[in-house]
Amino acid sequence: MVTVTLTMAAPCDDAPARPAPLRPPEAPGQPSVPARPDPGSFAASLRELEKCGWYWGPMNWEDAEMKLKGKADGSFLVRDSSDPRYILSLSFRSQGVTHHTRMEHYRGTFSLWCHPKFEDRCQSVVEFIRRATMHSKNGKFLYFLRSRVPGLPPTPVQLLYPVSRFSNVKSLQHLCRFRIRQLVRIDHIPELPLPKPLISYIRKFYYYDPQEEQYLALREAQLLSRQRQEPESST
Repeated sequence: MVTVTLTMAAPCDDAPARPAPLRPPEAPGQPSVPARPDPGSFAASLRELEKCGWYWGPMNWEDAEMKLKGKADGSFLVRDSSDPRYILSLSFRSQGVTHHTRMEHYRGTFSLWCHPKFEDRCQSVVEFIRRATMHSKNGKFLYFLRSRVPGLPPTPVQLLYPVSRFSNVKSLQHLCRFRIRQLVRIDHIPELPLPKPLISYIRKFYYYDPQEEQYLALREAQLLSRQRQEPESST
């Protein structure tokens, strides 16, 4: 079993701290060879990422905490980082609290640590999350976030239950926007033969939309209200 301890990032993407884990054991006689970044494989990795339900695209840490509120320990999602120095952030539940840390992209590979000799690195985000989930289940490779508060124990990082954006049925307009964004480059959207309000709507974030979430919550509340009223009317 390999244990890696990361410095815990504050619950905000503007935090200056950077993940800095303890160095894991190295296999003797195996010098590290830096990987050369491949722009093609990087683009393919991002396209693969867009198909995953646990990737929520542009989302701030407050909205991530709302999505993870009340979820079981091990629940997680991946989102775009608000920090321009990073590409992605990981939000997860551990010990009844939602935590956030940034994902590193270093020399064409993804991980939670940028050290070139760190063995748990992958060419794609999807593969890294798959491996991290597998390690979380079998205990072969464990991550811990070191607390910034002196004396507090580190927080275990377990990725067990992906929170999918596909779990709720979206509105028709949201689904139409999602499909258009899949087929049309964002810089070509203004050229579409559509009214300006629709152009503005299509250019908005298309994975997570707070207004869409409010609509879904209202619709669910109305459905529950009707379900309660039906037994009363039948009597």
